Amino acid sequence: MIKANLKRILSVLTIGLFVAMHPAKANSDTAQALENIYQMQTVAYSALGNYYMFSGLQGDSRYSRKLDNDIKHFEDNVGSLTSAGNTVADTATLAKSLAIWQDYKGLIETNRNDFLTVGYANARLTGDLAIKVSELTDSLQTLYNKTIEDTKFKVSKETANTRQMGLIIKSVVAEYIARSTTNGIIASFSFNEGGIENQAKIFDQLLSSLKKAGESDNRIYKLTDQIDVKWSFIAKSVANYNENTVPFIVSTNGERITKSLKEIGDHFDSKMQAKK
Repeated sequence: MIKANLKRILSVLTIGLFVAMHPAKANSDTAQALENIYQMQTVAYSALGNYYMFSGLQGDSRYSRKLDNDIKHFEDNVGSLTSAGNTVADTATLAKSLAIWQDYKGLIETNRNDFLTVGYANARLTGDLAIKVSELTDSLQTLYNKTIEDTKFKVSKETANTRQMGLIIKSVVAEYIARSTTNGIIASFSFNEGGIENQAKIFDQLLSSLKKAGESDNRIYKLTDQIDVKWSFIAKSVANYNENTVPFIVSTNGERITKSLKEIGDHFDSKMQAKK
């Protein structure tokens, strides 16, 4: 089913490259497109973390299933982004992102199959995953920014902050898991700009700003407080990723934080759209 959907998507993109697209209007389609692109970025990091959990736990089937879900989730979002009549996403930029995704997915499947058949994965190919995820998320960020530029769409400051925080938590958790489960194979490479420590500081600053923005709303205040508690719980482990590693705890709390951030982002996005 996934392959069939992707074949249809790529066909739409190929045709779209030769069709003059009308400028997209800033409307609900744009809001959905931006959400789809953001989800594709978070899923890319999630897949990396789940692969390293899979290999680190000697081929644990739970994480193999999570990988399958990640792949489906990514391609479902692509399907939404390229649905009939949707002219929001720039087709050339999206096509480039999808080409990188195919390479990335191929590496995941190759490494997973190698682990299941011979008991270990090729160290070089495993390291290539970390490189490819940076290419993919950077390409998707270009698509995200271009969508905003082309449509003149306004994203609330709070929604933008929650998405930046979501990407930080996903990338930090993925790198933490990778370092914790590969015995230093990717220790010389970081896909977090400035390192995990720098990203953690940015997350703290954005969280402080988000808490202030949610002070007047009891539900949002509770969500930000829950994020603060969970982040404080794992922040020390994240900062000291070479000592007493606890990838399962960091991964689980990272997923919960991401869900809460999405709920907060959706709230402020709805408020912004209601004003238009």
